[in-house]
Amino acid sequence: MKNPLTFVAILLGIGALVIGGFLWWNHSRHLVSTEDATVSGRPYPVTVRIPGTVIEVFVHDNQPVRKGQILFRLDTGDYQTKLMSDEGSLEIARKKVDVDQARIQEVQAEEERIQSDLKRISRLRRGGYSSTQSLIHLRLALKGAKARIQSLENQIRADQGMIERRTAQVAEDRLNLSYTTVLSPVDGQMTVKSVVRGLYVSPGTPLGYVVPYHVWVIANLKESRLTYVRRGNPVDIRVDAYPGRIFHGHVVSIQQTTGAVMSLLPPENATGNFTKVVQRVPVRIDLDPGTDPKHLLRLGLSVVPVIHVNPDDPPFRTRTGSGSGQPKGN
Repeated sequence: MKNPLTFVAILLGIGALVIGGFLWWNHSRHLVSTEDATVSGRPYPVTVRIPGTVIEVFVHDNQPVRKGQILFRLDTGDYQTKLMSDEGSLEIARKKVDVDQARIQEVQAEEERIQSDLKRISRLRRGGYSSTQSLIHLRLALKGAKARIQSLENQIRADQGMIERRTAQVAEDRLNLSYTTVLSPVDGQMTVKSVVRGLYVSPGTPLGYVVPYHVWVIANLKESRLTYVRRGNPVDIRVDAYPGRIFHGHVVSIQQTTGAVMSLLPPENATGNFTKVVQRVPVRIDLDPGTDPKHLLRLGLSVVPVIHVNPDDPPFRTRTGSGSGQPKGN
């Protein structure tokens, strides 16, 4: 080459490329990333446990709510009437037991008097001062008193069973009456609200959702990228909605199955039409405390997590001793 400076420049350029390529490779081998990741969470459906007509609504769509905050109320008329009716029946049953117990005491007093008279007449009969008819009459009266006591005791047991049933019914009525006030299950934001005043609602029908502020990221990593991913690995999370802002988190768990296995129609490779497809495994990433104080992350947002891994951590340990340590094929 005629110009030595040009040769030196080419060598320096090649050296810079080699060094830069090595540095880039060394840096990238510590990072695992994917664009197949979204913000996930657990929305709580707002439903009612009893049927009724909505008479008051206290929230609007996309409103922040607190746990225990009243969302809406149902008409209490029917449930209040039933509660009052069952409470009246319970009170009647209790009074009936009191009356029967008072009657038992009266019959028991009568029984004691008859037994006393029977003893007295028996002594007189032995002395010849009383007739046999009087003795028979007292014995029949004593037998009748015992029968009345037994009947009253049976009636009291039946009434006590009725009291237990009425008490349970009143407790259920009060519980149903409390269900007419629907509360927020968690702190979060009311979303997809469909409840309005005057709407007749049935149990189990979603009337909206309370989306909690606690969210996480589900990253669907390729199986070939899981080698060095471990629980606790730090993660930088870039969100498409907020360019330039980085959220921080850490790996919490790796799903035991691939996403395809848990799908509605999992693949069946035993049919003979096998084509190898790189599978993806869901990895849960939780945000570090204080990362999202303004609750900017919302369910379904697309994110790009970058997991910091340690490639020097061996992916598995081989068994010591003779042989390769791998199982033999059949």
